[in-house]
Amino acid sequence: MSLKALFKAAVATLQKRNVPFAVAGGLAADLYRREPRLTMDVDLVILTDDRAVETAKAVIEAVGLRAGIIRRADLDGGPLFAVKQKSTKPCMVVGRKTGDSSGEGVDILLPEIPWVADAVRRATNNLVDYGFGPVPALTVEDVIIAKLFALQSADMRAKDLDDLQSIFAAEPTLNVPYLAGQIARLHLEIKKTTRPFLPAGLIDITRDIARARKSIQEPGA
Repeated sequence: MSLKALFKAAVATLQKRNVPFAVAGGLAADLYRREPRLTMDVDLVILTDDRAVETAKAVIEAVGLRAGIIRRADLDGGPLFAVKQKSTKPCMVVGRKTGDSSGEGVDILLPEIPWVADAVRRATNNLVDYGFGPVPALTVEDVIIAKLFALQSADMRAKDLDDLQSIFAAEPTLNVPYLAGQIARLHLEIKKTTRPFLPAGLIDITRDIARARKSIQEPGA
């Protein structure tokens, strides 16, 4: 099954189940980049009840893929015992063909990831036609938030850095108050190692947030 066919089938399954969802990852980032880029998988985010894992697995299996669970410790890089004992909550269910982990697939991000809920709600007013009817997709602000969140645990992820550079190079109209508010709420920071590879506009926003936070902590300064 081609990537587009997987995409269409996954969306149809979510719609049939009445699961709130949005397109994320490379397919969403490509909406706002200055130049397009290829992606090998479909990233979706869902907003559902405490059966999110079961729902995601059912969608992935419905499109003929094998489901695997990714936990928060897997993304954060440890501690090792948390990975082995599965003591952290699932945050993603990935779908790939059996025996082909590098091939085309479907990844479903769960509400356990803290930016997901707000992003899915906002996506209901951001419908995009990918060739089989309008579907909700992450707004440009929520794509930026998702990329910054991913860089917290892997500060040199090339795709995320490139997406941020290309998005800001396209000079999109941003809802800066929302973007700044989410960065502050999620405590997202730009590491020194990452700073040289990120757009100046994004660094300025995070710098302003840091200054505001410091002034609140030190009211007499």
